[in-house]
Amino acid sequence: MIRRLLMLVAALSFAFPAFAAESAREAFLPASCASGWVMEGTAAAYNPENLYKYIDGEAELYLPYGFRKAVTATYVKQGSKGAGIVANIFEMGSLLDAFGIYANYRSPALEQLKVGAEGFIDESQLMFYQNRYFVQIEASGALIQEESLFQSCAQTISRNLPDGKEKPRELEFLNVPGAVPLTEKYYAAGLLGYGFFGKGLTGLVMIGKARVRSLIILGASEEAAGQLFAEYAKHLKKSGTTPQVSNDKGGTIFHVVDPLYKGVVLRQSGRYVVGVVGLKEPREGDEIVTHLLKRLPSR
Repeated sequence: MIRRLLMLVAALSFAFPAFAAESAREAFLPASCASGWVMEGTAAAYNPENLYKYIDGEAELYLPYGFRKAVTATYVKQGSKGAGIVANIFEMGSLLDAFGIYANYRSPALEQLKVGAEGFIDESQLMFYQNRYFVQIEASGALIQEESLFQSCAQTISRNLPDGKEKPRELEFLNVPGAVPLTEKYYAAGLLGYGFFGKGLTGLVMIGKARVRSLIILGASEEAAGQLFAEYAKHLKKSGTTPQVSNDKGGTIFHVVDPLYKGVVLRQSGRYVVGVVGLKEPREGDEIVTHLLKRLPSR
C-alpha cells in the first residue's frame, strides 16, 4: 500500500509539476512555527498577477526582482485573544534578488540576527533572506513582541527552506577601504533613479568624516556599458551640465557635478561601470574607484 501511494505521488508530480512545486513552497510554512503557536486555517498563495491583492502599494517593488510566488499564514496560540504572528515567504528570482528585497528594509541601526544568510529584528517584525527566499515575520493584532518567539519561528522556517547561508558574491565588489557595513543595496533596475543605469549595487563609504556612495553597474555587455555614458551625457546636457570625459584601455571615464548627486566619478571596466556619487569634488572619488576596480572579477 505504501509503495502504491509513493508511486501515485511521483506520478502526480510528473503529470502536474506546477502543482508539485506549489505544494513544496507552501510546505515551507510549518504547521507550528513556535511552541504552542499553530497555523490558523491554511496558507494562502500569491503570484505575480495577484500579489497586489496582498501587499497593495508594494507589489511593484517586488516584481523587478524576479518575484515568483508568495505564501503567507497566520499563527495563533490558545488563550492569546486578538494576537497572532503573520509569516510571509517570498520566492525571488535568485539569491541576489532575495538580498535586493531584503536590503530595502534593513538598517545598520537594527539588531542583527544569525538566521539564514542575514537577518534583523525590531519591535514588531523579523526579516531574513536565505537562498532565493525572503522571509517576513510580523506581529499581528494585540501581540506584544517577544524576541525569543520571533526567533523560534524564524529558525523553524529557515530549516524548512533550501540550504543557503551564503551571501551574493557580488557584495564583495563593494568591500573597499572605508566601506560602511550593512549599507549595501542591490537594484534590479533604474539604479539611482536613472533608467539607463540599469541594475547594480551601491554602498556607503567614508572619506574622512564624509559619507559618499559607491556604485557598481552590472552591464549586460561591454558595448552596453559604453552606451550608458552616452545616455548619461545626454541626460546631463538637458540640465546644462557637461562632464569631463577621458578614456583609457578600460573604457570611458566621467567626472561631473550632477544636479542630483553632487560630485560624480564613473569609470568603465569591460561590462562594468564603477563610480562614486555625493562627492564635494568629483576627483575626490578616484581612489575609491581604483579600489572598486580591483574588486571586480578578472573576466
